[in-house]
Amino acid sequence: MPFLLSLSFLPIAGQATFQDEVHSVPLKEVIPSNPFVITSKQVQEILRLTGLQMQELLVELVPIAKTFSRPMISGYQVGASALGKSGNIYLGVNLEFPGLPLHETVHGEQFLVANARHHGETGILAIAVSAAPCGHCRQFLHEIDEEGKMQIIIPNALPRPLSYFLPEAFGPKDLGLEGNLLSSSNVASFLKEEDPLVVHAQRAANGSYSPYTNSKSGVAVQMKDGKIYTGSYMENAAFNPSLSPLQSALVVLVINLRRYEDISKVILVEPRDVKSSQEAQIRALLKRIAPSAEIEVENVLN
Repeated sequence: MPFLLSLSFLPIAGQATFQDEVHSVPLKEVIPSNPFVITSKQVQEILRLTGLQMQELLVELVPIAKTFSRPMISGYQVGASALGKSGNIYLGVNLEFPGLPLHETVHGEQFLVANARHHGETGILAIAVSAAPCGHCRQFLHEIDEEGKMQIIIPNALPRPLSYFLPEAFGPKDLGLEGNLLSSSNVASFLKEEDPLVVHAQRAANGSYSPYTNSKSGVAVQMKDGKIYTGSYMENAAFNPSLSPLQSALVVLVINLRRYEDISKVILVEPRDVKSSQEAQIRALLKRIAPSAEIEVENVLN
């Protein structure tokens, strides 16, 4: 059953306060070794063992998230944590790619949203982040919360709704669209192919979010050990904060603690005569992070 955010944010409605049973187990001793996704059940156990409230837990997860960031240009680590409607907690970090334009950077909040969407989350109630979200990220977050009710927690400040950080916002409804990046279906039919890598890329393409250009695209990334990870295109009403399917796939690689250089092959699926092609961007990014990897483009959606 979805969690409901109380007006004071502390605690979550229905959550015990643990005043009669406060433990002092260090957080690092009770979180999963890979903390990018902490299930609702695990979250409740962590709260019980540590005696933390939900907001405190989100805040304390931020420096832990930062240790997984890959800021190869700036050296500036960003960490973020979010509470989903499901009760799960998701982490986010920033990714930078030397030798490429700065717009290839995946911001911590973008990573977090991609992480949540990849795991089927339908909404985010609150985000804790190591610094106030930049304008780029405020716009990206608006794509999943047009009402601006999501609580943003930053150091040395009270939680404030997204609408405080992004007044007079522009989003999907301004373009006559219903739904958002998380509420949209991530499941669709796909054409039958013999190559399993192409099938995975088709699934990712059909699960992409492209309401503004109808340029559905997805990638399947095969590692040297044969494992396959996928990424879907995610558009934004303001266009520029959009995430390419390869950027989304790299989020999944980092979640699984994989190295870029272990990529052996990438399949990109997008329609013929697509309004916004991902091919050039993906080739440039892949050349930098995994220069020996193969790339193939399949126009199998039409």
